[in-house]
Amino acid sequence: MTGHNTHIRDRCTQTVLARLRIGHTYLTQRYLLTRDHQSYCDDCLVPLTVRHLLVEYPSLIDLRHRYLYRCRSRDSGVYYLSEVLGPACLSPGHDVFKYLDEAGLLPYL
Repeated sequence: MTGHNTHIRDRCTQTVLARLRIGHTYLTQRYLLTRDHQSYCDDCLVPLTVRHLLVEYPSLIDLRHRYLYRCRSRDSGVYYLSEVLGPACLSPGHDVFKYLDEAGLLPYL
């Protein structure tokens, strides 16, 4: 296997990372499988997407600052999904998986 995930030995971790990168997780896309209505964020009343969970959801801002701080603009403080899930997403001091775990989202992806 080649690509950015080759240093990740755990297949489950590779799978979750791939799902996040394409934006298709069980949490955000299950309505396509179950024929239910699309899930919405209870707080923001917007469709539940990977982007919303990782870089927009206001209730998780403290966790973003703790685990994903290297992925935000120095000027505006905006977080970028391409950085959060980019090649450096598993580098020391940047841990998208700890962020998702502490937010209680990891089991649902």
